Amino acid sequence: MAKRGDPKTLVLNNFEELKFVDNIFCPQRGQLRLFRFHPFAKYMVSKLVCSVPVQQMDVNQQQQLLKQYKERCKIKQPHIFYSIESESQKTMKPGQFGQTEVFQIFVFFEYGQLTLHELTERRQAKRYLIPEPEVWCLIKGVMQAMHFFQNNNIPHGMITTKTIYFDEEYLLYRVYDQELIGGRWGNFIKYQQTKDPEIQVFLAPETKPFFNSEASLLETAQINPFKVDVFAFGIVLLQCLTLFQAFENPLKWLDQFYSKNLMTFITQCIQPDPTKRQDWIGLYQLPLEPSQDQKINERNSLIQSHFENRGQKTFR
Repeated sequence: MAKRGDPKTLVLNNFEELKFVDNIFCPQRGQLRLFRFHPFAKYMVSKLVCSVPVQQMDVNQQQQLLKQYKERCKIKQPHIFYSIESESQKTMKPGQFGQTEVFQIFVFFEYGQLTLHELTERRQAKRYLIPEPEVWCLIKGVMQAMHFFQNNNIPHGMITTKTIYFDEEYLLYRVYDQELIGGRWGNFIKYQQTKDPEIQVFLAPETKPFFNSEASLLETAQINPFKVDVFAFGIVLLQCLTLFQAFENPLKWLDQFYSKNLMTFITQCIQPDPTKRQDWIGLYQLPLEPSQDQKINERNSLIQSHFENRGQKTFR
């Protein structure tokens, strides 16, 4: 008799072993080892998430740390990529004073391939705006993941068009538990030390004093990480809806094509004053769809003439 349950969960829970495929490098997730399920064809990757010299941690502490990672891997939400397992090993690494034994933890998780950035580039090539129903699917998917994260006190810290994915198999917009695979605030610290405008555009105004600074955000109580993530998502929406085109006033331009509720949502996300900007829980109080008396204008054919008249200036 066939087992009941979600097919994805059945696959994730009933694979017999992981078959190593190759070592790969991902710009967003770093060095990874690629595996496939046996006897299934679905792919997973593993990443080194923790490496500590053995002399700094006794066996009980090592096992306790591994247990914490295993518990974190049990967190499940449809719009968050599944982490299925964590494993540990001890290995020798060369150091300043010779070989050092280190305790390492690897996490296995689903491998997302199609980013929102790539999906938007496909639309840009065709010069068609994203239909509003699809925009709300994106918003609701990310919102459900981020609301779940906030309820568990987990900030993301790295929201961009390249860290939101579209799962073509299940037709869902999904994100990673970035804190699990990247370390708490690790990506933000990396961001604040870069001068790359493609990265800095996603950072909220209240984070600007920390650019190129040694200060840790963990010591900065006035920074609300969830509101920082909300601002980044607002920029993501602007980039996607304008198809990466640069406008002096993008909201005014987008108002020709999208509903008032959507414009209100984006405006709230990119509110420069963090005391007035909502977090993910607060955003849930906003309407997450057009009201009945608002007609969605999907005049996608106009986009080509708009872009041809303006040239091909982009911001990414």
